[in-house]
Amino acid sequence: MGSWLSKTVEPTSAHFTYLILSAFLLVYAFFSDFIRNRLHLSEPPLATLVGIIFGPYVLDVVNPVSWHWQDTVTQEAARVIVSLQVFSVGLELPRAYFKRHWKSVGMFLVPVMTVGWLITAGLVMGILKTKWSTALIISACLTPTDPVLAAAVLQGSRFSGRVPRRLRHLLSAESGCNDG
Repeated sequence: MGSWLSKTVEPTSAHFTYLILSAFLLVYAFFSDFIRNRLHLSEPPLATLVGIIFGPYVLDVVNPVSWHWQDTVTQEAARVIVSLQVFSVGLELPRAYFKRHWKSVGMFLVPVMTVGWLITAGLVMGILKTKWSTALIISACLTPTDPVLAAAVLQGSRFSGRVPRRLRHLLSAESGCNDG
């Protein structure tokens, strides 16, 4: 005879996802000071590592493909998250920032980004042995500063106070322009 719990609860992959995500967030919240300031790790790489461990290629506890969602659900969720992060970057910048610093942001966005794109494409082509056009596409994804990662690096860690405010604002503005 089964227990009451096993008769009333049917754990699915989505339920395990909620459990793992909640557990990760709680553990990170409790130990965030230690993780950020002692281990010098930010949220995105840790979340990626947890996703890989519990995902379909290691433990296969969380497998979104088995939920039979269309890829559009994931795409729209990512779009909302990036939109919120870009919006928060815009709120954190000082008033009229782009009016005063348009040259610096433009320098970051055009020549620096182009050189970074070409260097990254060369590395991708050399390491992955791809065609030049494929390397350019991959490097276009890797070169821009991601606003989520920039916020993770620039906010709340012990070292964020060591980065001059003008550089923090410039990096935030550049990452917001890339994804915005």
